Amino acid sequence: MQYKILLARNENTKVIEKQEQSRFIKATMEAYGVPIDWNTDEPLSISDRNRIEKVLDSHNISVIDSNDGNIKMYVESELIGEWKKPFYVLKQDISKPDKKKQLYVEMNVNFWTVFENQNGG
Repeated sequence: MQYKILLARNENTKVIEKQEQSRFIKATMEAYGVPIDWNTDEPLSISDRNRIEKVLDSHNISVIDSNDGNIKMYVESELIGEWKKPFYVLKQDISKPDKKKQLYVEMNVNFWTVFENQNGG
């Protein structure tokens, strides 16, 4: 699945990427039947991380962060989802009179889960 997010050109893309990765992980867990209370808009505290790791471990779910922006999720050895590092395109909207607001960034997100076809995706 792919989607785009429009950002101000000075937006912190690293923060937005982390939020989108968190949403992907949470949605994949919930689709797998593992509901979890987690505000994906806020950075995780250490206690939140520990709690989530315990839930993942109890369901044999592994989240592999390649540190280059890609994430893979496994249940035991079966790949159930992959989130790819987004790519960015600088765009211009010349209809805006304020030249400072004409430039914006388009964040292109691409991910896959085994649940997409099951849910009509």
